[in-house]
Amino acid sequence: MSDEHDGHGNSIAAWVCVGLLTVAFALVCLAVVLLSTPLAIVGVIVGIVGVVAGKVLANMGYGVAGQSGSAGH
Repeated sequence: MSDEHDGHGNSIAAWVCVGLLTVAFALVCLAVVLLSTPLAIVGVIVGIVGVVAGKVLANMGYGVAGQSGSAGH
């Protein structure tokens, strides 16, 4: 069974993407509480950067399928 789920997305690309999306989520949540449109815009931009960074890193070989960033078990 472990052969089917080897890695579970554990890669540099995935961690960067999830980390940036977590920061973006926190910023947008804070923007809602503070009623701050500029902070919400920054949060959305950070989210977009997170998705793009994850995809770029995966294409550079730091994703699950790549050799250089794979966590490997």
